[in-house]
Amino acid sequence: MTKNGRRALFLLVATVANMLFTIVLIVVLLVAWSLIAQALRIPNNTPIPWFVAFLAAIVVAGFTYSKVLKAIQKRPGLSERFGLIK
Repeated sequence: MTKNGRRALFLLVATVANMLFTIVLIVVLLVAWSLIAQALRIPNNTPIPWFVAFLAAIVVAGFTYSKVLKAIQKRPGLSERFGLIK
């Protein structure tokens, strides 16, 4: 496989993994909110928790994505293997 092919495959897999991680985070945050709302007997019918969970998941997933990419770039040999260095 060529360097450009490896780069494209890496970016595709990283993007799909990032999207799945974001979806999992949204679900986890909404379940946590639901449990907290039930415990405190707060009405759980407002869209605000959905919006907060969505934004928080995007921020956390983006931060995690950048940290993982920086870690990959620091390890010797991985950047060349995945074709991340031009």
